[in-house]
Amino acid sequence: MLVFPQLTTGAAALYPVTRQSVQRTVVNTLPDGSTVIYSDPDAAQTMWELQLKGLTAAEWESIEALFDAVAGQWQTFTLLDPVGNLFSNSELLSAGSWVNGALIALTTGIADPLGTTRATRVVNTGIAAEAVTQVMAIPGNYRYCLSTWAKTTGGSSVTLEASTTGASASGTFSLTANWQRISIPVELGVATTSVTFGTQLAAGATADLFGMQVEAQVAASDYKMTGEQGGVYANARFAADALTVRAQSGDVYDTAIRILAVN
Repeated sequence: MLVFPQLTTGAAALYPVTRQSVQRTVVNTLPDGSTVIYSDPDAAQTMWELQLKGLTAAEWESIEALFDAVAGQWQTFTLLDPVGNLFSNSELLSAGSWVNGALIALTTGIADPLGTTRATRVVNTGIAAEAVTQVMAIPGNYRYCLSTWAKTTGGSSVTLEASTTGASASGTFSLTANWQRISIPVELGVATTSVTFGTQLAAGATADLFGMQVEAQVAASDYKMTGEQGGVYANARFAADALTVRAQSGDVYDTAIRILAVN
């Protein structure tokens, strides 16, 4: 699995990071001089510029190895958006990207901690634990942070969990009637090609959830809402056929890298 490497600190990138969304509009000029204008969603791209200063030799070598493996711009790799939420459909837990327990009931339009009504009430109507999960095609040996806002009116608790073949991580939180943001660090340490993240409820439990988020870093940042495209870009490419690096010393390297992906 070719994935843009994570830094040894567990960070996805160093700041500043620039992310740009590029859209294309097609304009068709007719013989009478009128025009027809429409968007071209198949040409939409996301572009990142990473200013990576102070890399260790090992970090630079891992980037260089990926560049060689994909032959510059030629082949694709997976990029975990360093400023994004890896979940897709983060506020639509009924979407096809989510795998929910058979006895999980969802109610949308619940008041959320931001003063809107975008939270979801999750009820486990079964007699055993059930979960709301999402499987991602990402490496199991990277470090992540799983977080969500949660509350309950019935004294329930929830468990945040992440798992891959041969390893798992979890944390159980007692909820109150007030919103609280809960999170767990995830360090599975297994070189697999998929990880499952989610929230588990005990039998009969009820919880309001908002802002489900996974990030390729060790701690939670501000919540980012996602739609069908989450922060996992499986078709990313280097934007140039050459890398430029400046060696400050034998173990300090500076570089700037541009990456693009078709949405």
